[in-house]
Amino acid sequence: MEFSEVLKKRRTHRHFLEDPVEKEVLEAILHAATRAPSAGFTQASRFLVLTNPEAREKFWSIVATPQWREKSKSHAGLDNAPVLIIPFSNQSAYIDRYQRDDKRYAQKKIESDFPSPYWTIDTAFAAMLVQLAIVDAGLAYLFFGLPVDRSLLLEAFNIPSIYEPIGVIALGHPANNDPSASSKVQVRLHQDDLIWMNDFKR
Repeated sequence: MEFSEVLKKRRTHRHFLEDPVEKEVLEAILHAATRAPSAGFTQASRFLVLTNPEAREKFWSIVATPQWREKSKSHAGLDNAPVLIIPFSNQSAYIDRYQRDDKRYAQKKIESDFPSPYWTIDTAFAAMLVQLAIVDAGLAYLFFGLPVDRSLLLEAFNIPSIYEPIGVIALGHPANNDPSASSKVQVRLHQDDLIWMNDFKR
């Protein structure tokens, strides 16, 4: 698929079929994460991929609280997704990286020395490449935030505390009854509404 076509087709889905994603297709999608840029070539983003039913059931038992299900009735088919991808950032890796000889000139020793959270931005870059690869494969996804204390997830899946989940990517085959919810109430802005050239004054 041409890249321009991937961008046109990109949208989020909330309802999935239970059909599995082929192993080779999933591996190609995950490979996209390795092509993301990272500040200082730190490469600190990590991904936990849940594919077996037991792991996914454990995840949903933590996340899908009664309160969440009540507020997310439009997501009723979300837990059918056969793959869940959880991207993690790692702040400490960036602080360590910027203490090495080739980066010491930047004088970034603590979190407040960074003009923006490079670790979150870079993990989001990688997650976006994964999402575009999903579209390119003809599949569907939803990126959603974790509505629970992250420590519950870290403990359940033996994740070291240095890692911070930035969200979850549900991946699978789209169900037919999956209209775009947000676009019904929020129109897509025109390019001219988003971009200024050379100065913010019109």
